[in-house]
Amino acid sequence: MKATLIYSFIFLSFCATSQVLEKPQIVEIQEPITQEVISEIGESEPPIQEEVWIESTFSENRTPIFPGGQDSLDRYIKNEVERFIYADTSELFPWGESVYVAFKISSEGRVFDPIVEMGYNAMLDSAALEIVRNLPLWQPATNDNGDAIESSYRLQILFDFADLGLDEFEMDKERFKNKAHWAGFELGLQANTVGFLSPSRSFKNAPYWENNLSKSMVFNLNLFQMKKDLIKELFGITSGYGFAFNNMELTSSYILKHDDQSVFAVSDSTQIYKRNSLYAAYFTVPMLLDFTTNAAYKKTVYLNAGLIGGIRIYSHQRLTGTYINGDKFENTTKSNFNLNPWMLDATIRLGYGYFGVFANYAMLSLFKEGSTIGVYPLRFGISFNVPQ
Repeated sequence: MKATLIYSFIFLSFCATSQVLEKPQIVEIQEPITQEVISEIGESEPPIQEEVWIESTFSENRTPIFPGGQDSLDRYIKNEVERFIYADTSELFPWGESVYVAFKISSEGRVFDPIVEMGYNAMLDSAALEIVRNLPLWQPATNDNGDAIESSYRLQILFDFADLGLDEFEMDKERFKNKAHWAGFELGLQANTVGFLSPSRSFKNAPYWENNLSKSMVFNLNLFQMKKDLIKELFGITSGYGFAFNNMELTSSYILKHDDQSVFAVSDSTQIYKRNSLYAAYFTVPMLLDFTTNAAYKKTVYLNAGLIGGIRIYSHQRLTGTYINGDKFENTTKSNFNLNPWMLDATIRLGYGYFGVFANYAMLSLFKEGSTIGVYPLRFGISFNVPQ
């Protein structure tokens, strides 16, 4: 019995000891993290995450916007500055100076409370404030919820033609956009031809109408023009008004004679004239088809074709020379000489920018029908165009 108790005690002690020794074996012991372990962790794929889309509550328009955007604002400021500069012709104008203006834009888009943050002088500061006060309604700024709010804005206003955000071509295009090539003045020569659409200049039955080409001068002063676009800015109709001054130089020995029914000339064998000219002035109105390659005035090729109508307003014959005794004379006879009161020329005009050439051919005889043979002048020369 005693032996049995002893063996039982030894067995229980052994079991207890075994449980204590085995418990550490089931605890996982972390090893030190080495570079190899880091590499193995980096190569493992990250866990897949589900994407969650959150609808934004922010408004797209957080700042105020000028109608048409920034380009329209630049163009508006440029035009207002140029208008101010054109009104001031002083040689002491402060070219290239800037004025910085801050202002507020209400929730309705109205500009108010402009102030000069950095000015130059009273003249430019006042002009800059006036430009800002006249700005049109803006698209107002908005908050995070899209509600219109009051905001502030700043502008630099540069008082110059250059460096306004447009190159020279664009500045010219905007300044003289949609301008015709009629206004200006023209210099040329006149050649009389026999009969309508006849190239001959030989007047067999009336040699006195064979004019001296080198001295038969033409001067046209075109004072006003207007253009109506038909196809964008490339094709349109041009009209206006002006004055034509035509000087037909006769060969030196002829003196004009006329009555109510006819006009002719007789040879003066006793005198050689230095100048012997028939001068006529007309009020003219063109009707032209106008084609241009682009909208910029001085960098465009233009082609005009059409009619120029006119009404005679003055005419005279002028004779100058020297008598045998050495005395100089100048005789002028004012008369209509049975000249046609109406003028109608077909015209074609071609040029580039400010300069061009023209050719006008008479659709009506120079003189009244039946008063003499038909005389149809061809007038041609160079044009100097002035934009309006």
